[in-house]
Amino acid sequence: MWDNTIITDKGIDLLKRALDGEQINITAIKAGAGKVDVSSLGSQTAVSDIKQIGTIQGITTASDGTIKIGVLFSNTGLTAGYLMTQLGIYARDSYGTEILFAISQNSTGKEVPSETSMPSWSLVHDFYIKLSNDVSITTTIDPEGYVTFGTLQEELEKQKIKDTGWITVNTFFNGCTHYGPNSKVRVRQYGDVVSIIGAIGNSKVLSTKSTGDRYPIVAMFKLPDEIEVPMENIHFVQQGSGINRFSLSIDYNARTVNIERYGTTSLIDVPANQWLNVTCSYLVY
Repeated sequence: MWDNTIITDKGIDLLKRALDGEQINITAIKAGAGKVDVSSLGSQTAVSDIKQIGTIQGITTASDGTIKIGVLFSNTGLTAGYLMTQLGIYARDSYGTEILFAISQNSTGKEVPSETSMPSWSLVHDFYIKLSNDVSITTTIDPEGYVTFGTLQEELEKQKIKDTGWITVNTFFNGCTHYGPNSKVRVRQYGDVVSIIGAIGNSKVLSTKSTGDRYPIVAMFKLPDEIEVPMENIHFVQQGSGINRFSLSIDYNARTVNIERYGTTSLIDVPANQWLNVTCSYLVY
């Protein structure tokens, strides 16, 4: 909690001159990992153990004289995380002298991760300063720090969870098709998880009988284009007609869902007009 925020002694001096018409230019907001006794905050001339310089997002003044200064901190390029305990507002007077204008100290601190441990981390912080007199304050704004609406929308789209909804399979192979109207094969991707449900019916024999050490693989259908594939070929045990079982495999290169190793105690060809369950989930690459 940022429970100790004050204007420094040098900041007060600058304010006094501002009451006589001098302009205050906010130049930087810096974050540090140091702490001082609360009674010493006013005499600080720099943030303790500076770790980062934030990007000033803007400055607004409310009708009651409250000034809000927005700042954005990101961990881009930050090689080591730290505990953020101080935030300082730096300002420059009309003579070009920069001073620590105001400082805020957090009694518990805010964890800031390194870029490698948590990419794209960011923190938006607002400073509020209440002034009872008419003081002219401007700010030096880095245009690179602005987040435009278009950029924000692009970033939100990147972070949005992908949801294709349920897609009915329409590309089949080797005489396979939906088993019936109530068990159509459908696929859905939600985030990084793909789920397949339904059942296959086959109008002709599927040659899955093993010969020696050869286990034929027969393609049944193709994954819809909207669906992402697994990072490698994967297999699932599925139920066939009666007590038969089979291995359902997904070929990530061909994007096909296949049947192999059909049978009970021995592997046989799949007779025509069988019920072949296809229910599984996998993580995308």
